[in-house]
Amino acid sequence: MRRFILTFLILLSAVPCASVSGAIGFEAAVVLARQSVPGQVLLAVRERTRNGVWVYECDFANVPPSSLTTATLERETGTLLGVDAVPIPPDEFAVTQQSIQRLRYARTDFAAAIVSAGAESGRTDVERIELLYEAGVLAYRVSYFDDPAMVEIDSITGGAIPALLPGFGNEPTVTVAEMAGAIAHAEWVAGEQWRAIEAAAVQRFDGVTVKVLLANRISGQLMRPEVVQGFLIPSGAFVALGEQVSRAAAVSLASPVVCDAISALGVVQEASPRLGANALSLEPVIGGGYRWCARIVSEGELERDAVVDATADAAAKSARFVEPRDLPIGDLSRDGRVDASDLAILLGAWGVYNPILDVNESGLVDAGDLAAVLSAWTY
Repeated sequence: MRRFILTFLILLSAVPCASVSGAIGFEAAVVLARQSVPGQVLLAVRERTRNGVWVYECDFANVPPSSLTTATLERETGTLLGVDAVPIPPDEFAVTQQSIQRLRYARTDFAAAIVSAGAESGRTDVERIELLYEAGVLAYRVSYFDDPAMVEIDSITGGAIPALLPGFGNEPTVTVAEMAGAIAHAEWVAGEQWRAIEAAAVQRFDGVTVKVLLANRISGQLMRPEVVQGFLIPSGAFVALGEQVSRAAAVSLASPVVCDAISALGVVQEASPRLGANALSLEPVIGGGYRWCARIVSEGELERDAVVDATADAAAKSARFVEPRDLPIGDLSRDGRVDASDLAILLGAWGVYNPILDVNESGLVDAGDLAAVLSAWTY
């Protein structure tokens, strides 16, 4: 897929940014630029020479997007030198609009992206940073002086995104950033009362889609939309049945879960950025509490589960990698076996719309699902 790139650059200096003498600094430039162009969305800032003078050029878009505005600041003093606006080129309108929409649920700003990129690259001499949008992921691309290497930072999790997607291994994967983007988009479209409790990358004939299982924090209902290349395929809400009730309750207002799905993915991404993500689920822990379990695939196509405590703030924890635990098709009770308990669940939901129990994805729980469960029976 053609990578759409917003052509807004941040040039921090011609030498390592930490050693620029007299410059007001990137963070101060961002603050002053936003004060200079109120009510617009900051898309990028670049440092460059103009007529022999070093300046910060800060690029904005109005909402809804129709024009791009550049505020120019003198590098050493922060003095506003001018504000210019031009219409958005027709071939950049769609990606600008998508970028602005994704910025609504971004958790990482430009300064934090540069810090994350520096931790990944081991360098401080940032030359530019570009906001780019592709396949539902809004990221910062950071490059350095005299070096073709670039680091991409996810605007949602704040973690580094691998330049190439790791091998698919035995299961379809997306980058951690793509899974986080799918979850963020699904939650945003569904509304503030909906929280993700599961996500899975699924191979389709036209590519990989991410199914996101959402639970309503008040009603306990479930919804399972799909996100394909950044576009959402909606799903109707349905009543939670069986073990689904307790899983939905895990994100209720009274739940002890304080680490959400995106934060958990950020912890996994921080532990090792070069991972492919196959699935994520919120699970109860024997003895009490909850954990996030992410099925990941490494560059060497090794499958593992990354476990993250869901009852502690993401900043206070790290991921624990364990051997993967697979649930067979037809294991509706999620106990690792297909047996009488699964049959009872299926029969109790006969004729009901419930995508989780609809094993053969026919639209309803029916004879086709019964055949699928019986064929996977654990002896």
